[in-house]
Amino acid sequence: MRLTPARCTSVELRAFTGLTGPQMQHLLEQLWERNPDAGHGRNWALPFPDRVLLLVLAYRTNLTMQQLASLFGTTDSTVHRVISPLAPLLGELLGPPPGDRRELWVLDGTLIPVHDHTHTAKSKNYRHSVNVQVVCRARDRRIVALGDAWPGNRNDIVVFRETLGRTLPAHPRLAGDGGYRGCAHIRTPRRGPDGRIIKDRTYKRFRKRRAVAEHTIARLKDHQILRQCRRRGDAINHAVAGVAALHNLKIDIS
Repeated sequence: MRLTPARCTSVELRAFTGLTGPQMQHLLEQLWERNPDAGHGRNWALPFPDRVLLLVLAYRTNLTMQQLASLFGTTDSTVHRVISPLAPLLGELLGPPPGDRRELWVLDGTLIPVHDHTHTAKSKNYRHSVNVQVVCRARDRRIVALGDAWPGNRNDIVVFRETLGRTLPAHPRLAGDGGYRGCAHIRTPRRGPDGRIIKDRTYKRFRKRRAVAEHTIARLKDHQILRQCRRRGDAINHAVAGVAALHNLKIDIS
């Protein structure tokens, strides 16, 4: 039996993709508006809803091309042709950062193992990984911005300055951990004359807010593509942005 959205119950759809029926329908509408089937040229082997389901399932489960092809009753080359154009479109749904300067933004970096060693380095997780900077909104854990992947042996402050530091608009309430010490745009824990963190009541509140970023990254990594990315080139950037867009979609339609 070929896997299709029409044959999936709401429970099966949630188990396969992590999305509910209304969330999946909204995602289909958004992607269709960006790139509808033109109606000319060679027809796709899979209809548009099946192609979107394939992409979301690939991010969620990180199955190989052959495994996905078996599930959808097609070939692995067709799976590759489906994922390649849809992945950047899904990442574009993340959109620009919101302009409300009253919101608290929390910043943190995460390591993602990638098989393509072009942009990776041996990291503290003992694997060839990339460092990706994630900014989320503390109120509802919505992803605000993402940085491009950098080699995993770079410090967070270095990666931030070279990625989000150049593109993220100035925000008065941007918080990070002690790894971002020295950056005037990021709030970090207060330190005494000896250089140690002052663990007072303010630090306890700061630590609770900082935990929001760690919880958000943990939710992103429910998608197995962010635990072991096997694709090459800019696929890791497309995957991170696409997973973040799916994460925001769940917040918007909950």
